[in-house]
Amino acid sequence: MRFYEDPSTIYLDSAKAGPMYYELHDWRNKYEKNSLIKKSQIRESHKDDVIKVEKNLSKFFNVKTGDVFFSNSFSRGFHSLVSQFKGEPSFLVLENDYPSISEAIIKNNFNIIYVKNDLYVEENIKIAVEKYQPDFLVISVIQWIDGIKIDLNFLKKLKSNNNQLSIIADGTQFCGTCEFDFNNSPFEVLISSGYKWMLAGYGVAFLLVKKDFYKNKFLQLNCSEFKKAIDIGHYDMLAIGSLEFSLKKLSTIINKIEKKLHDLSKYVKVELENIDMLDSKIKMRKSHSTIYNISDPKGRLYQHLISNNIICSQRGTGVRVSFNFFNTKDEIKKFIKILKSFNL
Repeated sequence: MRFYEDPSTIYLDSAKAGPMYYELHDWRNKYEKNSLIKKSQIRESHKDDVIKVEKNLSKFFNVKTGDVFFSNSFSRGFHSLVSQFKGEPSFLVLENDYPSISEAIIKNNFNIIYVKNDLYVEENIKIAVEKYQPDFLVISVIQWIDGIKIDLNFLKKLKSNNNQLSIIADGTQFCGTCEFDFNNSPFEVLISSGYKWMLAGYGVAFLLVKKDFYKNKFLQLNCSEFKKAIDIGHYDMLAIGSLEFSLKKLSTIINKIEKKLHDLSKYVKVELENIDMLDSKIKMRKSHSTIYNISDPKGRLYQHLISNNIICSQRGTGVRVSFNFFNTKDEIKKFIKILKSFNL
């Protein structure tokens, strides 16, 4: 994958949008040109094309006992899913998790229980599950504001000890960062947009669903009925084709990506701690993603970084920076140097 390089800027914003790369840009241009020439005929094989991408996603994420569906975003996919629930299900949700999660639950007038999202997030979830016995836990694997990565082994144990609990995951900040085995995961459903770490651009999201989920007492749909509820409208074949293109690229290097991101995260964590700019919530975590939030309640640090050509985002009460596999240690050193200059 070859990315556009601007020597005057450092891109630390993959958590907002995974950048386009040259190979995908070329493929999309060819597709659009073909669409110009073939007009409606370009969609003649779209059903077969969609099935092919579903199979590739199933292989990439090891969806052995389930199905793959498409939406245009995590938010649309999750809202469509929640609207299919009947009765009075209860949902456990982390405070400050991705807003679309709670919005969809509240919109459908379902019971929502919030869990404190702090250093002891896993223990907080465990206590809340034992106390409230919720029907669903909906959770982002990697938290969008500060990059906290929920312990998957903890979730597996939680699931095995609570048979009534169904876990639905937001994988938008997670999918594409490491190898992931959906079949052996604690999730009944995982939904992810494609425009971040999957590097597929906007307009496509996917849902991975285990077959047992169709039998959920609040759902009771078969696969065909579920598909009609989720796969609404015409498929955006440019977006789905872009996802397939990136899948092929990622599948050959996902092990290297995982290692690179692990090494970068450790390096950044040490550097931020050395200059006393690491969130105390992160210090005691055994592992972390490559998304970091640095305290900036007045927005001064954000302005400092932007003025020094660091591309990042304001999230919560801080500045969110996110490092991808194409980022280098030299870029991180420059970033740390700019942070130090802010403290002078």
